[in-house]
Amino acid sequence: MSHVLLRAVTAIQLTRLTLAFGAISDIWLVILLSRALQPELAEPVTITWLPMSLLMGAVIAIGLYAHGTALNDILDVRHDTAFSPDRPIPAGRIRVGQAAVLAVGSLILSILAAASFGVWPVCVALLAATSLLFFNAVSKYIPAIGLMTVGFIHATTMLIPNLRLEFLLPVWLSMTHAMLIAAFVHVLEDKRPRFRARAVVASIAGWALLSGGILGWMWWRVGGLWPSGVPLWNVGYPVIAVLGFAVIARWKTRGGNGLVAAEKARRYGAMWQSLYAAAWLAALQLHVEALWMSVFAVSGFTVMTILREITGLSGRPIAYR
Repeated sequence: MSHVLLRAVTAIQLTRLTLAFGAISDIWLVILLSRALQPELAEPVTITWLPMSLLMGAVIAIGLYAHGTALNDILDVRHDTAFSPDRPIPAGRIRVGQAAVLAVGSLILSILAAASFGVWPVCVALLAATSLLFFNAVSKYIPAIGLMTVGFIHATTMLIPNLRLEFLLPVWLSMTHAMLIAAFVHVLEDKRPRFRARAVVASIAGWALLSGGILGWMWWRVGGLWPSGVPLWNVGYPVIAVLGFAVIARWKTRGGNGLVAAEKARRYGAMWQSLYAAAWLAALQLHVEALWMSVFAVSGFTVMTILREITGLSGRPIAYR
């Protein structure tokens, strides 16, 4: 393997970019909804050439995701040395200083991309970055607060292109999905501290607080939770997507090693965000956009699988395969 390719593989392993498709889908969904539902309230998203908006949205998502995962490995280097020695930093494939440069560079790129949407998107991106720092440094060691932080990060990141988005049900679903995946992974990996009764109650309370904030804000602004003129039964599209994920998650994580099951939960959970986006677009009768997002979901899953095999993230050493 050439030196350049080895560096690229190491960067992908450090930043876990194979899981960034969900974050990209979330931001793209907001961009598409802003252009279709409220063009007068979504400048400059609506006046920018669509491919450029989508490109900047992808840079925001990838940059923040890479920043958060690299920061996690930097702060957890002692833990990973003892329990995950195959991670890039403990294995010696990248130095802590290089990982820090990657984390900072990724954040700068995401902020610059957010600036293409205006001043407020930069502020929201900085809020998301601050939340990532808080999660990695503090809240991930407190299950209930950690889950609430995860939900807040996903909701905040999703709204970077357009903080004035009125249809917030997709944001609420993405936040809920992310919190459930984080809780599921915590249990599968048997992380400490474990979820006790008090932590479970506090986690539900945190989810209810975030849900009340998101849905209450939508109700206050538009007087309802569903767009007028759209048949209510169209909500069946995202409902089917949710049920489909429940079936797939149960099937893929049933039995076997907890760490392997947790990796599958993360992977399918990230990929499913694209399907949620397609379902919401179909529900709002944006069928062309829904088709685009469905193609992206299939393509993303294919690329994710290929990258996992190339970079050795499937759990089996490259040499063995």
